[in-house]
Amino acid sequence: MQAKRVRVFKIRNETEVVEDDFVAEEEPLEVRTCYDDCQTFAIIMRTPGNDKELVLGFLYSEGVIDTIDDVSSVSIKSDNVVEVRLNKPLKVKVRDMIVNSSCGICGRAFLYTLNILKCNTRVSRDVIFSLPEKLKENQEVFKITGGLHAAALFTTSGELNYLYEDVGRHNAVDKLVGRLLLERKIPASNYIMQVSGRLGYEIVSKGIKAGIPIICGISAPTSLAVQIAEEAGVTLIGFLRGNSFNVYTHKERVI
Repeated sequence: MQAKRVRVFKIRNETEVVEDDFVAEEEPLEVRTCYDDCQTFAIIMRTPGNDKELVLGFLYSEGVIDTIDDVSSVSIKSDNVVEVRLNKPLKVKVRDMIVNSSCGICGRAFLYTLNILKCNTRVSRDVIFSLPEKLKENQEVFKITGGLHAAALFTTSGELNYLYEDVGRHNAVDKLVGRLLLERKIPASNYIMQVSGRLGYEIVSKGIKAGIPIICGISAPTSLAVQIAEEAGVTLIGFLRGNSFNVYTHKERVI
């Protein structure tokens, strides 16, 4: 379980009750990259679980790897250390900071490697309307803690393929992208990504780099997210709640 039991004093009007409750786990993960030798590339604050997918997705978004063939092995050295052996020398600078769970500079390599998505993927309004509820229904740890973000991959018919939760919204997307790398499904040109929060550039850039043509969120996008979605040919959908949503870019994909 990705939740930890804590003691809580619950104040309700004039009453006070002491009960056990659950909070989402957040712990550091040391990412080591190895070629001739091993070095710490980054320390990621994350919710434990699916660390292999998280690290692969993170290294992909950072431009360290381009495909799963760039990776010789991924070793879980301990609960909080993952070692990735590469088939080629490291081509980007080792991070000199902790990547926290609300990091705003993740995916920095993306800005220099924007790829234009060209595919004929379309989706109906009814399928889009159905995604937030399906996401919520399958957020198992969120149901217990109320403290995790989620990213999910759906088919254009609305079938859920993968869902990952994490205290960091961008970590959840990295886990999803890492799974796609492992299954050699990049570019994921026939899928929709649905996220539980806002659509910042770091979220949208990771989706674009994975080749996902339709990206949806229940909250607002940022100006840079809209800009890069427009340039990349991605349909960006925000404020997806109930029977309404806003299409910010490339409405032609919505039928």
